[in-house]
Amino acid sequence: MKKQLGLYFGAVLCISVAVGVNESIFNNFLSDTFSLTADARGWLEFPRELPGLLVVLMTGLLCMLPVTRVGVIGGVVFALGMLGLGLFGSSYSPMLLMMLISSAGMHLIQPVASSIALGLSDTDNRGRRLGQAGAIGTLGMVVGAGLVWFLFDESIKPYRAAFAGASLLAGLGAIVYSLMHIPHLHQPRAGLVIRKRFSLYYTLEFLFGARKQIFLTFGPWVLIKVYHLPATSIAGLLMIAAIIGVAFKPLAGIAIDHFGERNVMVFDGIILAVVCLGYGYALRLPIAPHSAQQLACACFILDNLLFALGTGRSVYLSRMTENHQELSSSLAMGVSINHIASMVIPGIAGILWMKFGYERVFLTAALFAIFISYVATRVPGKGYFASPLPTLTPAIEEEGNTP
Repeated sequence: MKKQLGLYFGAVLCISVAVGVNESIFNNFLSDTFSLTADARGWLEFPRELPGLLVVLMTGLLCMLPVTRVGVIGGVVFALGMLGLGLFGSSYSPMLLMMLISSAGMHLIQPVASSIALGLSDTDNRGRRLGQAGAIGTLGMVVGAGLVWFLFDESIKPYRAAFAGASLLAGLGAIVYSLMHIPHLHQPRAGLVIRKRFSLYYTLEFLFGARKQIFLTFGPWVLIKVYHLPATSIAGLLMIAAIIGVAFKPLAGIAIDHFGERNVMVFDGIILAVVCLGYGYALRLPIAPHSAQQLACACFILDNLLFALGTGRSVYLSRMTENHQELSSSLAMGVSINHIASMVIPGIAGILWMKFGYERVFLTAALFAIFISYVATRVPGKGYFASPLPTLTPAIEEEGNTP
């Protein structure tokens, strides 16, 4: 089991470095190449997030494959999309197609990564295991953003080379996934799982999709369009957030195990509301413009860190599912549900930006965060569930390895 955990962390690291490169340059790439307006940027999220909506269908079609093999396919598809962006991304229509392919790969990997992490945990350390995986992923983001920060030349803007490098890293991640073998995760999975008892989880996923996409789409867009930060500065901020996240994410996982999912998700919503207000209204405060920019950058970093607390939803779901196969399919359903909001919200937020200013986008996001916090109070408290998922501790002890 220790070997499988090491391989899993290696695959997460490779994929995360690729994602770190992509996230550091993609918004600047769009701005420099196509000069998109805020509403056009918002509506671009519809095709970009479409694979997230369809991920439950993609994983359903692959339900006879072990979850690790689904990770292989996701890594290969992501790599092909990144390579395509480098080769053909200078024209809008080919860019859309390659963006769609890379997004399909990334979204296919999302439920796979959480499912494997939970499959390599036992009853008492699910949050901790997800936190460890998050820390490894964040370390990868540090490396990816660091590569852009150190190597990206603003005078020539080598987007093609950066996308090609991300493609190689994603392909390496797929190779590492192919080396994994976890017997209890190798049974066939249900193609489609919808359970009435999971309705609160589905609601939280939908709300998280809206919260997530406002930040991912318009967080960097504010820094680029309002504060005029270049790609290297965005990469630097992501790198700072990632460095802090290496320590913060395991602590977030421990907090979920100790305080329970409900308390952590409620806290997340309250802090997020404050972050949104600071991010949207920094320039309205009686401070110097440079200080306002620093405040906006600090909110960008903090918002990045708060994503770690979202693993509470996966832990909550794991306490309701009866086996790892049901968990894997249910996580895929959750990804699809949160992308219903991810596809629609950016377009609406883009129109709101154009008509009323970016401040209203983040004021709306703050109100939304308060509502998420309220809904999270409906989650049963710590100790409510007697988890039906089997513990892995006996198997680990038999091997003499404690991960």
